[in-house]
Amino acid sequence: MEKERRAKTLSIVALIVAILGLTIAFATLSQTLTINGSAYLNATKWGIKFENLSSPIKVGDATVTGEAKINESTYVEIANMNVNLKTPGDSVTYNVDLVNEGTINAKIDEIVKTTTPDYLSFKVIKQDNKELEEGYVLGKETRIPLRIEIEFKKDITKEDLPKEAITIELSYALTFVQTDETATSIGQTPSSACTIFDKKDTYQVGDEIALCNNDTNKSEDFYVISDNGDTVTALAKYNLLVGNEVEIDNFEDYNIVRNDPIDSSTTGYGLQNSSAKAFVLDNTIWTGTIVFAEDKNKGNGYWAPTGSLLSTYGTSYPAYVFDENSLLYEPLKNYESYIKTTLGKTSVNTSLLTYEQATSLGCVKDNRTCEAAPSWVYETSYWLGSALGGSSVPGVESYGGFECWYDFNYDIYFNSGYPLGLRPVITIAKTDL
Repeated sequence: MEKERRAKTLSIVALIVAILGLTIAFATLSQTLTINGSAYLNATKWGIKFENLSSPIKVGDATVTGEAKINESTYVEIANMNVNLKTPGDSVTYNVDLVNEGTINAKIDEIVKTTTPDYLSFKVIKQDNKELEEGYVLGKETRIPLRIEIEFKKDITKEDLPKEAITIELSYALTFVQTDETATSIGQTPSSACTIFDKKDTYQVGDEIALCNNDTNKSEDFYVISDNGDTVTALAKYNLLVGNEVEIDNFEDYNIVRNDPIDSSTTGYGLQNSSAKAFVLDNTIWTGTIVFAEDKNKGNGYWAPTGSLLSTYGTSYPAYVFDENSLLYEPLKNYESYIKTTLGKTSVNTSLLTYEQATSLGCVKDNRTCEAAPSWVYETSYWLGSALGGSSVPGVESYGGFECWYDFNYDIYFNSGYPLGLRPVITIAKTDL
C-alpha cells in the first residue's frame, strides 16, 4: 500500500511579468516583457535541491539582468532570473538538475500554476521534451534534468495582445508526497544526466546543444556561435581537463608555488570539466592551464620564426595559426576522436575560437574586454587560435578580459603554464545532433 506524507508546497518559480506599452500594430511590435523573480524549493525534508544551473540561453533580442544562481540557505533557490523579452520569438532558457538526495521516493501530488496569457509561454520541461506533470515520481538518490523556458510567442497576432499596459503575476508550484511507487524512468540517473535541448531547423547564437554519452549519462555541452545551414559551429561550455594545475601565492608577484601536470588517469581527463577554468580572478589555484607553444625561435612563434608571417598562415594579422605545432593540438584531436568514435558524431570537426569569432561575439581589442559579450563567452579563461603578431596570441579571461597579448620572450608562458586553458570549438552537422 502506498505511503503518503504531505510536504510543504515546493515553489519552483514565482515570477512577475510587466508588459508595458505594447503597440497595436504587430508589424512594429518591439516593446519589452520584463520578467523578475526567483525559483525556490523548500526541500529540507526530502533532500531535494537544484544543481548544475546553466547560463541563460538567449534567443533573439532577449536580455538578462543579474546572474541567476543557486542559493542554499533557508530554501534551495534559483534567484535573479530577471529577463527582458523584446520581440515575438525572444526566449530565455535555463537548464538545471532537480536532485533527490533523500532516501525515499517523492511524487508530485499537485502542480499549481497560473494561466499564462496567449502571448507568453512559461514551461518546465523534462528530458523527453514534455512538461513536468502531476504523478511524476522523483526516485531516491536520483536526478532529472529540467529546462525552464520563458518565451514571447512568435506566432501571435495583434488580437492576442492586451489593449493596454498590464502587470501579470505568474507562479508555478509543486506539492510532493512520500511514495512507495516506482520512480518514473525518464531522465533519472543516480549520478548525472545529459543536458536536454531543443533540436531546431535554425539555431541562434547562444542556443545550447549537447552531445550525450548514453553509457555515462554525461554530455559534452556547447553554445552555438553560428548557424551555417546544414551545420552549426559551437563553443564548448567548459575547458578540457588537460594540462596543469598551477598554484600561486599572490597576484602581485605571480609567484608559482606548485605546477603539477594533471594525471591522465583522472576521471574525465581530456573531456570538458567545470573545474578546468584555468585563470580565475581571486583564486590561487588554476586548473587546466596549458602552454600554447614552445619557444624554439628566440621569442618568435612557429608561424613567424624569423619575425615575418609564413605564407602558410596567410599574409597579414590576425592570422589563424593553430595547427600541429601547438601544444594544444594533440589534446584537441584526442577530444575530436572521442566525439567521433565514442559518441558516434562522425561529422564533427574541432578548432579553437578565432579572433574574428571572438570579436563578433562582443570582445573588443582596443578596450581589451569581453564584457559586452554574453557571459558564457568569458566563463573560463582560454586561448584563441589566432595570432596578432610574431609572438602574440590573445586569449579570453574569466572575468571578461581580452588582454592576453602574450609575448613568447617570457619563459613563464612556456615553462610554467600561463593560466589559459583549452576550450574547443566544434562544427557539426545538424543531423548529428
